[in-house]
Amino acid sequence: MRLAIISLSLLLAGCASTFDSESPVADEYALKTSDGEVSVSTVPISLPIQLTRIETAPGYDTRRMLVTRPDGRLDVLADARWVGSIPSLLEVAVIDQLRAAGFDVHPNSAALATPYALRVTVRRFDVEYANSGDSEPAETPTARVVLDVTLVRRRDRLPIATWAISGAAAATENRRAPLVSALGAATHLALKGLTTELAAVTELKQ
Repeated sequence: MRLAIISLSLLLAGCASTFDSESPVADEYALKTSDGEVSVSTVPISLPIQLTRIETAPGYDTRRMLVTRPDGRLDVLADARWVGSIPSLLEVAVIDQLRAAGFDVHPNSAALATPYALRVTVRRFDVEYANSGDSEPAETPTARVVLDVTLVRRRDRLPIATWAISGAAAATENRRAPLVSALGAATHLALKGLTTELAAVTELKQ
């Protein structure tokens, strides 16, 4: 019996060592989109909207930090990841931005029947390295965020409006922290565009 216990202990120790070796420590980053500026709608919005589950293009439903190489290849930054998946980060950012602008917007998890639903698909959420004019990539990449957005009226499932929203911001340096800041700035610009377009939908003001 004692031999069996010792053998089991050694086996568990070996398993723990294997799991640790397969899970290297990675730095985690939060997405910060606010720069102190609040975009406020000039028209009060009273009709509630529910943000549906955010969809993504292939490769973007991940916690990894993504980069696009000069040859168009989608790659990842080693040992770096977000605190949550890209869709979950953007869900929080979209709701925060729209609420700050005066919209009555609710998360996908809310148990209520709103008259309108907002669908968002992530097309891009990465930093892009472009050629600098020779064979070498540019030293400082550009963060790019591209979202497809559709406002749907639920009673007849009719799309009221559809937009392609984008934002871009150059990183100050080719290091992780400036890349994260650039993605936050690009997201902020994209969501400002969403706020402007959504505020122009006259049906929401009735």
